[in-house]
Amino acid sequence: MREILPDPSGHRDVALGLARDAGRVLLVWNARSAQGTSRRFWDLPGGTVEPGESVAEALRREWREEVGVEADVGPLLLVVDGRKRNEVAAPPLYTWRAFVFDVGVAVDAAPRAGPEIERVEWVAEADALLQMDAPYQAPVVAWLRGDRTPYASVDWIEDEAPADPAALPPELRRLAIVAAAAAIGDLGLVARECRAALAAGVAPARLEEALLQVVPYSGFPRALTAMGAARPVLGAASLGLEPDASPSTAGPRQFRAVYAEAAERVERGLSVLHPELARWTLEFAYGRVLARPGLSTLERELLAVTILSSLGTVGDPLLGHVRAALRLGASRDAVAGAVAVVPPSAGAGRRAAARAVLARA
Repeated sequence: MREILPDPSGHRDVALGLARDAGRVLLVWNARSAQGTSRRFWDLPGGTVEPGESVAEALRREWREEVGVEADVGPLLLVVDGRKRNEVAAPPLYTWRAFVFDVGVAVDAAPRAGPEIERVEWVAEADALLQMDAPYQAPVVAWLRGDRTPYASVDWIEDEAPADPAALPPELRRLAIVAAAAAIGDLGLVARECRAALAAGVAPARLEEALLQVVPYSGFPRALTAMGAARPVLGAASLGLEPDASPSTAGPRQFRAVYAEAAERVERGLSVLHPELARWTLEFAYGRVLARPGLSTLERELLAVTILSSLGTVGDPLLGHVRAALRLGASRDAVAGAVAVVPPSAGAGRRAAARAVLARA
């Protein structure tokens, strides 16, 4: 049953506190409204400035309520102007200005979750960068990564349309998240999702195939670093999964399976760009990667939809793979499910843009 948490309206000021100690950051796990439904994110402790309060007073009150300690409010580190939208071009549902302060916490303080907070944790800073994955947190994450610009702006585009959970099988959903995380370089998500997938019974070889499929879309560097993040989780590499024909034979066959009657036209278009692009696409992308066993052609096309949506490739390449997935028997709900698993760390608006492509298919 959904927990309804309506979006606010108008404008609000927000006070947030960044507390760091010995390479750790203090975070709270709590709910935020997302398209009328409560979703939980890791956040800095803080909240709305009430009428008559100064920003510093609001921060001290919020810290007492959320983590049960007195905040020693230090310098102002960052100001963020934000806008919440339902879609990329839609008018804002509401706006906010967030004031992020450096906060000191007494050595003997013991933060604890307040009535409206589910968890409070000191998190290693490297992990905090990965766990703070909501779109509205991007400026804070950038500041923690070393961008000390004192002012930023952000759009929080709530672009995840609810999808039928049965539309994309659970195992394929896990593979799609791993592939998307690998394609955008979210290595923490790669490791976490591989671990969760193994616990759910997904075969390591299938996870490896999802990671290898990143190469034609996002390149060797992303695939190499993602496999490096996954390898300690997956264990020794699986062997023996090779196409059942040479790349020069398997590639055109796989290409025709994907593009059907449009295959010749698509190949001609590649050749016009450069003849080597056409040859490399058929022999390498399709002959050596996409023709490999371990994943079906339909599964690979749905992974392609997730990968390209995550990369923001919303032109003809994404449209071609959306159409291929539909041609191979995927329902529109399944393709929408492949778009819906695009991780927040891919960037705001990626799902909405991909759904616009799906509408054209």
